[in-house]
Amino acid sequence: MRDLDEIRRTAREKSPLGADRTGEILDVYFRRVPLRAQYALAKFPLATSAVLDVGCAYGTSLAHFGKGSMGLDNNPEAVAFCEALGLEVEDVDVDEEFNLGGRKFDYVWVSDILEHLDAPRLFLRRLIPAFAPAGTLLLQTSVLPIWLARRVLRAQRKQPFDADVHYHQWTKETTAHLLARAGYRVQRVVVPRPPSLQTVSVFLRPAFAPRLIFVASPDEAILRTVERSENRNRRVA
Repeated sequence: MRDLDEIRRTAREKSPLGADRTGEILDVYFRRVPLRAQYALAKFPLATSAVLDVGCAYGTSLAHFGKGSMGLDNNPEAVAFCEALGLEVEDVDVDEEFNLGGRKFDYVWVSDILEHLDAPRLFLRRLIPAFAPAGTLLLQTSVLPIWLARRVLRAQRKQPFDADVHYHQWTKETTAHLLARAGYRVQRVVVPRPPSLQTVSVFLRPAFAPRLIFVASPDEAILRTVERSENRNRRVA
């Protein structure tokens, strides 16, 4: 992982934002590497791979990905901040059509964005041309755990699945269904346990977790089925 002190120094020197605003961003986004990003960096070779970071915000995760990586975000302030850090970022609203100019990536990192989108299935379909051969989707999203875990998390006010800014509430099953209907084969579903918490969280199962990472990849056979379904639905409409 890239040194956080180095990132903070670069931001203070080159940020196009005022000193106060830059300090606020560093305090919120660069106090530490996000725990789910720590997990992904430990389990997948993201530090040495070309990664497309969708909804990259201020580059919290993107800063640690490999050469050839790129971020997408629709916040001009975040895009400008990332560019000051030397990161490649495009100002893109992924709820609309977007074109990456034929760029291909080894991994596509989609973290905490799916629940915010108006049209998540269309978004996932539009991503497919961005995958290199054998490319992998890492989709991290909040989910509804089983009722007992929901009750405990709500009592502790630690329930990401209830956020006002989320348009959708997913479960493990509905997210897997969505991915299949967008042309992906889910390889596995994992709980994002950061390395420092492996021993205490080893017994946490997906049914109890408020966040999951879906490891998936585009699948030609599934895509053919999806395209037939899309054609039938257009005729019905």
